[in-house]
Amino acid sequence: MPQAFRNMVPVFLTQAIVLFQDTSLVYVVGLKDFLTAADLVAVRDNRVVELFVAAAVVYLAICLAGSLWVKKLQRKYAL
Repeated sequence: MPQAFRNMVPVFLTQAIVLFQDTSLVYVVGLKDFLTAADLVAVRDNRVVELFVAAAVVYLAICLAGSLWVKKLQRKYAL
């Protein structure tokens, strides 16, 4: 079990990052998420570009941090 866990951790974390990136697709469907909240505030304050850029920066920061963490774990476990 420990060997399998060691091999699967980076895969699970990569899938978690992909799942997080796919949450932006929920906006197209119309469910309430981060982009929908940004859209509501942007329309209310009439600052659409600024809030969508801020949302993009947040998504980018979280995805980059997660990717760097996965790479660090891959190097640590030498996979």
